[in-house]
Amino acid sequence: MSFLESNARYLTDYNQWLIDLAENIESNHIETVKIGEDVVFKLQDEEGKEFYTASIYDPIFEANQFLDGVNFDNTGYLLLGMGSSAIIKSILENKTETAWFLIIEKDTALVKKFLEEVDLSPYLKGKLQRTIILTGYMRDLSFVFHTYINSLIGNYFLQTDLLRTFATYRLDNDYYEQFIEDMVNYLRTHMTSMGNSLDDTLLGMTNELKNIPIALNAHQFSEFKNKYKDKPIICVASGPSLDKQLPLLKKLKGKALIICAESAFRVLLKNDISPDIVCILERGANSFDLSVKGVEIPKDTALFGLTLMDERIPRNWNEYVVPIFKENIVHSRLLNEALGDMGTLYNGNSVAHLNYALAHHLGGSPIVLIGQDLAYSDEGGTHSKHSFYVDQSDMEMSVQQRKQIQTSLENDEIFFNKTVYLDGYYGEKVKSRELWRQFLHWMEHLIQAMPSPVVINATEGGVDIKGTVKLPFSEVAEQYGQGSVKSIPELFATLPPVSKGENTEEKIQNVIDYFNNLLGEMERISQFAEEVLEASQKLIDDIAENPGGHIDLLEMKASRVLRNVEHIIKDILKNPFYIFFFRPLLSNYHVKMNPISRVSSIERLVLILKHQMYFMQRLIQGKNQVIEVYEKNIRGAVLDLGLNVDELFLDVKPNWEIPNWEEEDEKREENMAWTKE
Repeated sequence: MSFLESNARYLTDYNQWLIDLAENIESNHIETVKIGEDVVFKLQDEEGKEFYTASIYDPIFEANQFLDGVNFDNTGYLLLGMGSSAIIKSILENKTETAWFLIIEKDTALVKKFLEEVDLSPYLKGKLQRTIILTGYMRDLSFVFHTYINSLIGNYFLQTDLLRTFATYRLDNDYYEQFIEDMVNYLRTHMTSMGNSLDDTLLGMTNELKNIPIALNAHQFSEFKNKYKDKPIICVASGPSLDKQLPLLKKLKGKALIICAESAFRVLLKNDISPDIVCILERGANSFDLSVKGVEIPKDTALFGLTLMDERIPRNWNEYVVPIFKENIVHSRLLNEALGDMGTLYNGNSVAHLNYALAHHLGGSPIVLIGQDLAYSDEGGTHSKHSFYVDQSDMEMSVQQRKQIQTSLENDEIFFNKTVYLDGYYGEKVKSRELWRQFLHWMEHLIQAMPSPVVINATEGGVDIKGTVKLPFSEVAEQYGQGSVKSIPELFATLPPVSKGENTEEKIQNVIDYFNNLLGEMERISQFAEEVLEASQKLIDDIAENPGGHIDLLEMKASRVLRNVEHIIKDILKNPFYIFFFRPLLSNYHVKMNPISRVSSIERLVLILKHQMYFMQRLIQGKNQVIEVYEKNIRGAVLDLGLNVDELFLDVKPNWEIPNWEEEDEKREENMAWTKE
């Protein structure tokens, strides 16, 4: 069997595409040098100069130097360049079995040659498949990486070492530099997308369930697809550059559709501009208190808000309210599905992202961004001088709210408040913050994922936004502000009337049935976890009380406990709903568990059991919180709709019977005793 065939046997789970492709890849032109058991490649750089991808004298010594300081208790490793077999073998040998190893090599032929010349089977045989190889053959490597990072695998790369080999500086440097930039952005975005806490998630769920009556009595979001096809849409954010754009924006009312972020709403009203649409994204109470409370809502302004928003917002708006289910939040997508599909929208974690995604959904062209600075002004400003971030003179605001605003703008050592410098609108470097960099990355991602014919950045300041055309706002007005667009009342008049009350009871029953089933499975997993938790505690007690007990019985019990925890994890991973809630918990679990393999066997077992017990305790607690939120707020929605709560209610039951582990233990112990006799 060749090395290629042998290696392929242990790479099938995540590299089948590469194995299939290898037959059609020519690798004979790749020169290699054999040094002992290691292989080095002889390549040419962009200037035609030959070089070796690793030391031809002592590649093992070089690998040890290269890897000096690497934490082999990490859960993930990213290696750029496949030119040193000594480095790759050392990582495979020293990492823990559960840690992931991601290799990026642009040259697919070199990868094939490596697998033909280097025997990795001693490092891969009998172990979990945790090695992924990505190559330049993939048209959009960053997208593939993004897909992995957004899966459970991404949790392992929250604790990672990034390793770049010498050869990647000599050859295809720009390729690897771009990948590093994309990778760092994806990792940061992945980290933020995990959410602030389960409590924050539960708040969004609570709001969403309370907004069910609003959703059932409003126009469906899907009705608005392409309603402003090829019409200019201006997306207004509240950056410091907005102030100079306001006079011209006022003149464009009725000539272009004006969509504004919630933080820009008061700014526009103070300048006698009533936006056509206000987008609301935040779930916290401050969204109502700071953006809507005390505001006289213009009669011609519509609210397009995520269903996660504070329930007071749509209830204090005019008749033009359109709830939006967020496609990339699992519980939002599933609730929309349970209600019969009212339409969803993929968008990011800033209201400016919602502005853009909505403009795209409406079919706008051009889509024009203003106030989208994502950077400090020359004077150090962060927002429009009329925004509540700066001017609070006309608002009733608590001391706590003022402190929250002040804290959010401070430049300190908190990760998202750290100062960074980004490419600016005019080609210079501009001062920004880590959080705004994340917003920028999301905006660029949306523009790429949801392309519009023309996207114009008319901010005239702040950061450069890839995928946009820069144009002064005055030129935008001159080129695209000569026609007219339908007002919100005119648009809504063209829509079929909302069938309020029609099939409402049936829809609510569908929601109840849907979540009874979904949460019933969560209850089953939780009850299974309770049994395993009890067995784990009993095993720890047995070890403490009788460390020299029957070793075969101890191993049998331990094996069953460990196996059942893996079953619980696999059950969670089968369902995006459960992954959404428990992803941070799973990530923490894997980070804690990864280095334990380096301790002695009994100590290792006790540590593993304790980490697994914590995992299961938090799992059970989280399940209780989730079900409580659904039970309470579905009942509230039923009451709000005037329906009978004695007939329509959530009744979550586990989807199985719990095995009696104690009874099984007794039987096994009897069998063991009989065998011993």
